[in-house]
Amino acid sequence: MTIPSDPEVISLERQFHDETMAGYRHLVRTINYQAKAFLHMVAMNGGVGAAHLLLQTPNISAGFTTLWEANMLEHSIEALALKPEYRPLFSDAELEAARRRLIDYGFDVETYLSSLTP
Repeated sequence: MTIPSDPEVISLERQFHDETMAGYRHLVRTINYQAKAFLHMVAMNGGVGAAHLLLQTPNISAGFTTLWEANMLEHSIEALALKPEYRPLFSDAELEAARRRLIDYGFDVETYLSSLTP
């Protein structure tokens, strides 16, 4: 895997951040989930920074649990990080943590990934 140049990384980080916020807005509309702590984390660290914090902790977040209970894990940071276009932003350990969490909570990662449009 090649490491993207700085402008490519910046663009990819912006795209991830924008998709994080779009996902948050979708969850507010569909399940009235207003994750104030998550929103604060994203405001302080950006979408990618918030994802790093969440993926590096050994425990799942309260938000992950809420999404699991609502059967909405496809909108989790873990699922977003696994999208092929965003993989360069995360370490192998972070991607494995994301995959493991999703699988442990009954989310079919392979079906999710195969359903994504290229």
